[in-house]
Amino acid sequence: MEQVVLNAEIRTSDETLKKMRRDRVIPAVVYGKTQEPISVKIENSDLLRAYRTAGESMIIDMKVGKKDMEVLFHKIQREPVSGEFQHIDFYAVTRWETVQTKIAINFINESPVQREGAIIEEITKEVEVKCLPRFLVENFEVDLAKLVNMGDSIKVADLGLNPEEYELLTGDDEILVVASEPAVMEDLSAPIEDVPVTWADEPEEAAEWETPEA
Repeated sequence: MEQVVLNAEIRTSDETLKKMRRDRVIPAVVYGKTQEPISVKIENSDLLRAYRTAGESMIIDMKVGKKDMEVLFHKIQREPVSGEFQHIDFYAVTRWETVQTKIAINFINESPVQREGAIIEEITKEVEVKCLPRFLVENFEVDLAKLVNMGDSIKVADLGLNPEEYELLTGDDEILVVASEPAVMEDLSAPIEDVPVTWADEPEEAAEWETPEA
């Protein structure tokens, strides 16, 4: 597993958000069970590289001056339109403390039933767990070759995670992926049968309309 290193600087109280955005640096805070909150700033490009590699489930080696910390992306605030980072919360972890995070699902191989026309629907793409930092991984692999019949599915319980390593917070019955039958399209070229029209309450004689006198 690649070790991700991220350099940060202490953020001073006189630095405005406007100036930071102009300088392309992102404000952030680091805190944890044994770590007092520290306000920092990080180069936007460095932050993007770290996030693309580590996501929210891999430990990052953050360097703040002479201080080294192991952190996780915890809360991310983005600009609504552009999606750019606006503010980051990092959680400082310790080796003996369990952490709560979401780990991505990586679907591998091909389902045999897909060759019969099945639609492979990826329902859940990440699961939430609690675990010690040493058990954190980039993703959990799910083998699509296990889908052999129409309607087959793979659930969270089928991941087979060791309960001594991972406490699952996502329900066991949550479906990860399912092999669905393709939708049946209506044949619009088929002739339309004539259906006789019947009137249940047809009057014997048509009603006469009288013109009111002026």
